[in-house]
Amino acid sequence: MLTPRERVRLALMIQEADRVPIDLDGWATYFTEGAYRSLLDHLGSDEKPKINDWFLVSGVNESILRRFGVDFRRVGLGTADGFQSKTYADGSWDDEWGIRKRKVAHRSPQTGKTAYYAEMIDPPLAEATIDDLERYPWPDPDDPGRYRGLAERARQLYETTDYALVAASIGNGIFEQAQALRGFQRFFEDLLINREFANRLIDRILQIQLRIIDRYLSTVGPYVEIVETSDDYGMQTGPLISPQLYRDMLQPAHRQLNRFIKERTEAKIYLHSCGSIRDVLDDLIDSGVEVINPVQPRARDMDSAGLKRRFGHRVVFHGGVDEQYVLPHGSVEEVQAEVQERMAAFAPGGGYIFAPAHNIQDDVPPQNVMAMFDSALSYGRYPVGVKL
Repeated sequence: MLTPRERVRLALMIQEADRVPIDLDGWATYFTEGAYRSLLDHLGSDEKPKINDWFLVSGVNESILRRFGVDFRRVGLGTADGFQSKTYADGSWDDEWGIRKRKVAHRSPQTGKTAYYAEMIDPPLAEATIDDLERYPWPDPDDPGRYRGLAERARQLYETTDYALVAASIGNGIFEQAQALRGFQRFFEDLLINREFANRLIDRILQIQLRIIDRYLSTVGPYVEIVETSDDYGMQTGPLISPQLYRDMLQPAHRQLNRFIKERTEAKIYLHSCGSIRDVLDDLIDSGVEVINPVQPRARDMDSAGLKRRFGHRVVFHGGVDEQYVLPHGSVEEVQAEVQERMAAFAPGGGYIFAPAHNIQDDVPPQNVMAMFDSALSYGRYPVGVKL
């Protein structure tokens, strides 16, 4: 039997290993607070989870990662020393980019449970000019709190475990961050009719991210197999922008970012991009993306087998298990069938990392979480479909 690190390396080279690698607790493979608490209750654990400001769990218990056969461990940045979030009278708060968020409750009509999410409000650059970009209080990419102890943690994990290590995402990508700062509608307008401003904003975000990545990978680059990035280009019915607009306005920065990463590490570049992205996937791969997540199966034109046939020789697929219907509403048997379907589509020939097709939400029963990972271990052994 291979070690997790050996298994992952083969998958990343689009080769079959002993079994399909399994991932959890990374960018877009987190638990929401309610889902994790339900799982802990199911397992009889009194663990007190750590929750971030998106109401997602930061750090799944090591015993659970082992129980589910997870092959990866993350090495993430710390918190900037020089930033302290401001809380407003209405209970909202801001992050270090000046993006303001508030807590929003959503009650599931199927389960009756109430889940909480963070909603972005009052984009700080909604009325900004190009000159305002020069005066804006941008995050300090060199703040020592981000990097304190990072090299030691990476080296310790690499030398004392056989897990595949991941440089965890530094946050929203350039496209998403620009929307959060400017406002969604306003930035989409900028991309079409105010391109000088859009280009300046894109470049400002890019330069900060490059500086963070430079220091990040100078410490963890030799130890990691994957570098996580994120930028949502899709919605349920298609890409958010046309492929040509992506090529004109986002691809140059995206290429620069990915080229910068590859100059600092041999790790593969992972991109989380939700929704229907088939129409822009060639362009994303051309920009340097080597692992694509979450391959959302119910979005338009995101048929798993079709994606594998069209792109499987060029990119590794990560995710795929339906989070829109099967995990929250399906039976245990339907979850098992879903896992088998994704394995049959993505796993042959290698180049597949098993994971849910997004964060595990509050309305996912713990029995379905257990069934998903147990089935991955059962059906993910090569040749795929042969039970352990």
